[in-house]
Amino acid sequence: METAIWQNFNNDGVLFVGISNTNNQNVISNFIAENSLTFPILYDSGSSGGVQGGDTYDDYYMPNDGSPYPRDFIINQNGIIAYGNNEIDTEWMIYVINELLGNNSILLGDINQDGIINVLDIILTVNIVLGVTDPADSADLNQDGSINILDIVSLVNIILSF
Repeated sequence: METAIWQNFNNDGVLFVGISNTNNQNVISNFIAENSLTFPILYDSGSSGGVQGGDTYDDYYMPNDGSPYPRDFIINQNGIIAYGNNEIDTEWMIYVINELLGNNSILLGDINQDGIINVLDIILTVNIVLGVTDPADSADLNQDGSINILDIVSLVNIILSF
């Protein structure tokens, strides 16, 4: 997050903060030092200091069966959540940030370039994976250089999250 997002976007008007649920300044300071973080880390004042979270955690709760991973959110310019996830997916986060900044020329997942992502795009991606259709730049959702089942799963998740 430090290098992939904060250092790449801190001069583009993107505000990036970490929110801690512990009020132990030594724990926070050690975490910052161990991970060489330069972005601000804020304390969730409603937190009891445990894994239960606090006010911010409660406002943006995502069920996760006790996962220790942080929640990642991208809030757009209007205060609306544009991205939320329990797992770190920096590639998709970078795409969403670039989209919000107007830096993307293609909409990943919009295989037929009609401006919307829907089931037709899933069908077209399946055809690409099966070799029936030529690849499209927008089909490599996870930007790993390969169009495969992982891209289809990502596309389904995008559609289901709307």
